[in-house]
Amino acid sequence: MPTKLTEALVRQGIADAVPKGKAYDVIDAGCPGLIMRVGPRGVKFAFKFESGHKTHRLTLGSTTILRLADARAIATEARRRLVDRLGVPDDRWLEAKLRQMRKLPPKEENPTPRDPALVEAFEDMWRPDEWTWEEARAAYLAEVKRVRRPDTHTDYRKMLHQPELAVFEGRRVKRITIEDLATIVHAIHASGRERHAEHLASVLRPMWSYLAKHEHKKKSGVEAGMPLLKAPERTPGDKPRANGKVPGEYFASAQEIGYTLAVAHSGVLEPSLAVALELLVLTGQRRRPIASAEVGDFVEYVEQPGWGVWAMRPIHRKTAAKRGDRTLHCVPLPPALWQRLRVQIDRAGGSRFLFPQVRPRKAGAPADGHLSPAAINHRLLDMGVRASPHDLRRGMTSLCQSELRILRATIELIVDHNEGVPTDNVLERHYTADKRLDLKAPVMEQWCGYAYHQAEAAAATLPSIETLGAELARRRRERELAGKGKRTKPEADEAAEEDKPEALAAA
Repeated sequence: MPTKLTEALVRQGIADAVPKGKAYDVIDAGCPGLIMRVGPRGVKFAFKFESGHKTHRLTLGSTTILRLADARAIATEARRRLVDRLGVPDDRWLEAKLRQMRKLPPKEENPTPRDPALVEAFEDMWRPDEWTWEEARAAYLAEVKRVRRPDTHTDYRKMLHQPELAVFEGRRVKRITIEDLATIVHAIHASGRERHAEHLASVLRPMWSYLAKHEHKKKSGVEAGMPLLKAPERTPGDKPRANGKVPGEYFASAQEIGYTLAVAHSGVLEPSLAVALELLVLTGQRRRPIASAEVGDFVEYVEQPGWGVWAMRPIHRKTAAKRGDRTLHCVPLPPALWQRLRVQIDRAGGSRFLFPQVRPRKAGAPADGHLSPAAINHRLLDMGVRASPHDLRRGMTSLCQSELRILRATIELIVDHNEGVPTDNVLERHYTADKRLDLKAPVMEQWCGYAYHQAEAAAATLPSIETLGAELARRRRERELAGKGKRTKPEADEAAEEDKPEALAAA
């Protein structure tokens, strides 16, 4: 029952507020809404009032701060605010009222700003499990490894371990802003590595989308992705590379193709690498599908005795698995090339890869690895060939049109993984099983015959195998000393070239 509060009741409440004492409330009949709460920890004044079918509660303060008259004055004004609909008496209103009554010290006009580092450290104490940059990177790369091609995982791993990103080590990933990332991307772009800046931004964007997913927010603390993170626009005009070539405009000549095949046949190269170069030149495929080709993908061409077929699965083709493309890209292999590949299959032994890795594997690497795509670039450099693997691909498409007069659409059947068919073609993806081997075989027969003829002409000008081997060894030493173990510029250029959209190089 309500009882009019008096100073005597307040003193009695203070006396009753002892450890393990009984807790009780006294409702003030003289001031509607005011309550005195007595408990083991002391006596406090509180406010409770119903208005508009809603109950409003507010703790006013202890008896060490407020007298009964002060509590009644605050409760009376709080009730008036509710009845007259002047506002809801909340903690902010109460704080201002207590300062006005001089129960709290006045608010500082120019408070000393808090150290942001101390604020972050204090907040981090309450969320010790949130990911740091290293933890977020490891989680994202594990997801990339699960859903993307092995080459994509390798590429993303290298990009996310760039030296420029080392400034984020030990930092909570939620505190990395788009301004932080954009500054790094811009600095790389300003250094002249414009394609590298674009590539880094294209890797960071999906990483932040992954971190902002609902199932990862509690761990990452990241609230949103960064779709607007982009590199600055490229500088207009064609920028020649270090070797003088303009990106996308160099085509391997017939002489370069012939020389490459002649050296591959000379016996000066490691046998597996020699066959890999020959397969690269004669099929026009990219270096990564060549390096990671599997023995099980090479079969006899039953309708063409003496021929073979390379049935390339989606995992070995650029973006195919990501697009949901489950078709095989089949390339017929003429007898001369097929015989060399059969020897290579025997040489591979028990490995599932056609070209097992040559160098001893690094710690933690799979025991059954394949040839590094970079090894193909390196051998071309050691041979003194100006053309990169992608330039050899362009050379094939160009020579097939200019010298052999093969139609572009027919060449696409060989070099284009989609075989000239748009990726959204429903008929091709769901209702066509034809591999068009009868249309591809004449192209491969003509091209291989032409390329082998160029190789015979180049072989006549080659020095002795001892002289050639010494020259290749010299170039290799110079390259390794210049590279100091880092990725060479031509290799980086070739990787950038392969990142371009799937299209026929020679228009």
